[in-house]
Amino acid sequence: MAQQRQIGDMAMRARFSLSFEDARTVAAACLEAARQHDAEVSVAVVDDAGVLLHFSRMDGARAYTVELASRKARSSASVGVPTSVIKAIDAGGGGFPVLHEGHCAGAVGISGAKPEIDEIIAQAGIAVLAA
Repeated sequence: MAQQRQIGDMAMRARFSLSFEDARTVAAACLEAARQHDAEVSVAVVDDAGVLLHFSRMDGARAYTVELASRKARSSASVGVPTSVIKAIDAGGGGFPVLHEGHCAGAVGISGAKPEIDEIIAQAGIAVLAA
């Protein structure tokens, strides 16, 4: 979000960030995509600062997926790229930024399925915002 507004002599930039409702919408789409792929996952949605907005853990998702999904979302939000390109994480992917006008407004992290399925689920969640 690179909108500028003038306050006195100072130019201020507004930042785009996911809202709680955005996060719920993304998470719901991710959970539906996980069901379609017969996957049991954890879903973490964070704002532009990488702070958790919404979290869901499906029945059957393993305990370790909680931290992995959260870490993937935070990492993706912090650099604005999918985790599949971040070699430090390289859990295979599953973390995708939500971009608005070229700026990171948040991210979603998925953990619990094969890396390529985690990525598909994350992308399905983000796609609902563009609809």
